Formats: sequence, structure tokens, C-alpha cells
Amino acid sequence: MRSALLIVWTMVPLIVLAAISGAQAFPAKCLLQVDGKNYLNGRCNVDADSDGSFSIGTGESQGPNAGSPYFAYVNVVPGNSDNAEAWWNETPRSTHANSSLGTVTRSNDNACWINARAKICWSKF
Repeated sequence: MRSALLIVWTMVPLIVLAAISGAQAFPAKCLLQVDGKNYLNGRCNVDADSDGSFSIGTGESQGPNAGSPYFAYVNVVPGNSDNAEAWWNETPRSTHANSSLGTVTRSNDNACWINARAKICWSKF
């Protein structure tokens, strides 16, 4: 009985934290294009936050939910939901998105974030 209570007691904060974060992970159709070259073009994992920020190509390192060799983060600028800062892992399979793609702007159809160098898109299946 004591061990069951301990498990419940330790899991409750994790469940609450997950609910508060607002992130939703799901498979989607993705495009990551940098300097005219496609690095992602098809199915990938997406993690979307309630403020409009998201990542594409992220996921577990192995298994059915494994991420892509390349991934990108788009972080919406607070107070301006049409502009964001974008980053990607220029080196395949690296674990950090260290390369800046600069400021990206939401496209008119809301499906992509773009600038002169990059195009980052996702849509649900």
C-alpha cells in the first residue's frame, strides 16, 4: 500500500507539469528547407506549444517515435505571433539545434515560417 501511494505521489507532479506545458506531440507532414535544399520532406514528429512555437523532426533517439536526422525549432516572439526565431541542427543526428536560421515570418496560409534562407512547414495528416 505504501509503495502504491509513493508511486502516485511521485507521478502527480509529472502529470500536472505535462498538462501545464501545453505541448502536443503528433506525426505530421513536414518540410525543412534551408538554402534551397530539402532536409525534411514528408512524415515527421511535431511538438507544438500553445503559443504557436513548435519543433519538427524531434523525437526519441530510437524506436517507432524516433526523430529525423534533421530537426528545427521555431520559437514565436512574445507579443508578435507572426514572427519567430528559428534554429536547426545543421549536422545530421546532432542533438542540439545550434545553427540559427534567423527571424522567420508566418506565411499567409499559416502553414509555413519563411525567410530568405529557410522554409519550415508542417500540417496534420
